Amino acid sequence: MLAGPAVLDETARVYAANEGLPFSERLIKAMFAGEAAGGDKRGKQSAALLIHGTEEWPLLDLRVDDHTDPLRELQRLEAVSREHWVPFRTFMPTRGNPSGTSDRAAINAAIAAASASRE
Repeated sequence: MLAGPAVLDETARVYAANEGLPFSERLIKAMFAGEAAGGDKRGKQSAALLIHGTEEWPLLDLRVDDHTDPLRELQRLEAVSREHWVPFRTFMPTRGNPSGTSDRAAINAAIAAASASRE
């Protein structure tokens, strides 16, 4: 139950204004804008982000339940996912590569590189 039409208007405006960001960051930024414009009139308690691509598994599946600042926590989890999950998912089985990659050294190197690039 949205507080009013400004919630959708502001969410859409911020989403459109941030097309250069990675999709997950762009969505979270838009959710913050919607919340600032009034958000859910019942208050805030949880937040979720589920992004699907072309594979059987989601590109990102985050959920925060019963939290005092759920969007902030979702934002934190999304940042952690960019260091660990995002590089790892490139090694998972896909339709094009059903066996995926099980070379743990390659996986660890990709995760370490992602972590180093965020510092």
